[in-house]
Amino acid sequence: MLRLGGGRGGLRMRGARSLAAAWIVGAVLSGCATVEIRQTRVVTGQVTDETGRPVVNTSVVILGRTLDLVTRRLAYEERGRQEVKATTDAEGRYRIEFVPATIGNNFFIFFYDKTGFDRVKFRQPEPLDITELLRRDRTVIVNQLLRFQSAWTEVERQIVFYGPDSERGQILRKHGLPDKREGSRTAEGDSEVWWYYADGVSYWFTGEKLTRTHEFTPIPGATPPK
Repeated sequence: MLRLGGGRGGLRMRGARSLAAAWIVGAVLSGCATVEIRQTRVVTGQVTDETGRPVVNTSVVILGRTLDLVTRRLAYEERGRQEVKATTDAEGRYRIEFVPATIGNNFFIFFYDKTGFDRVKFRQPEPLDITELLRRDRTVIVNQLLRFQSAWTEVERQIVFYGPDSERGQILRKHGLPDKREGSRTAEGDSEVWWYYADGVSYWFTGEKLTRTHEFTPIPGATPPK
């Protein structure tokens, strides 16, 4: 009679399975750091551009996620998220003091948000995982270099050409270069339309004057609406 799972062979098999399961769980755990920190931490640093100048009044956000390991699926499940934030001062410096456990157990720092980032001038940087840094150090220093958008030099040139206080200059500073420009001649003079597909807006000019603003559903890469 063949007996399965009995004797020393069965013990060795069960032991091997336990070790394998432990190794798999360990691999999952190592792939996503989580830690409970109930002591105060300080995250500080400076944000500069490619010329070394400080970037003033830009947002710095620490996002805390609460992750639970679901063992039956060997995967983490997000239970919630909260954030703390600051803005840089006149020297591009920021300081965030918080208790990590109050916002989560896995932490990323972002040097942008929806409202406090100059997307016309700078490329959006990648978020950084600072979970292990917070576990190890009471004060964490994270400096960030923001790189210019490839079109920024031309945007600056056109702002100077039209004038920074002109309507065209202000639109360029807000949206960047238009996705498309259409010009025509009318009885009232030369007219021009600037289309910003991704932002869902177009601006209509007659001569130097802005005569109409048209908003529509953002349509990146599409042809202008009629």
